[in-house]
Amino acid sequence: MYSGMEDISSEYEKKVNQLSSQIVQLQAQIETLKALIDDKEYIISQLNNENSQLKAQINRNQQQASPARPPTQYVDPTLTANTEIFTNKRKCPVCGAMGFAIKEFEDKSRIISYIPRRIYAKKKVCTKCRHEF
Repeated sequence: MYSGMEDISSEYEKKVNQLSSQIVQLQAQIETLKALIDDKEYIISQLNNENSQLKAQINRNQQQASPARPPTQYVDPTLTANTEIFTNKRKCPVCGAMGFAIKEFEDKSRIISYIPRRIYAKKKVCTKCRHEF
């Protein structure tokens, strides 16, 4: 009867010894992992500092690269109005005719949209040289 209890107690002692050795191993692993975490946090803080320094350097470089604005000059409004008129005019690429010499027609061979109704592309025709563009 005592031999059965001794076997059980020896098994328990073996389990206790085995579990205590595992605890020691796990505690050692915890310590190494804590050291790794500390190293990583130190590296992250260094990288954050470097990042902020680089951002500051970028801002300084952008400020140095942006050209100083020249002083505003007086512009004659009649001059700009005349150039606007000519830039908005249609011009024939062949003869150079402009204005009323250029007529616009619907190009029925090119449909742009069917909805809400058929919309055709525009075709320009010079009335002087009959060039279509």
